Amino acid sequence: MATIYVCRKCKHSKELQSALARKTDATVKLVGCQDVCTQPLAGTRVEGCLQWFGGLDQSKRQRALIDLVNDGGRGPVPAVLVKARSKKRAGKSPR
Repeated sequence: MATIYVCRKCKHSKELQSALARKTDATVKLVGCQDVCTQPLAGTRVEGCLQWFGGLDQSKRQRALIDLVNDGGRGPVPAVLVKARSKKRAGKSPR
């Protein structure tokens, strides 16, 4: 089972939390601000490395994240999420 870290302070994070809870079986953990906010922000393991994605208020990005999590974080990151990836926080644990 995957874990998704969601910034609790980001605008629209509650909508993201509810979408993840409805459409995945992953555990959603609320974390503090990651200081790279493109709101809302979430992190999950992709191919063994923790990756952070911002701007998840867009429905295409939310669907891509949900599909990525449901696939177990294997395979390439969907193109729509590549631009949303935070290079500054890549591989770092949540604060």
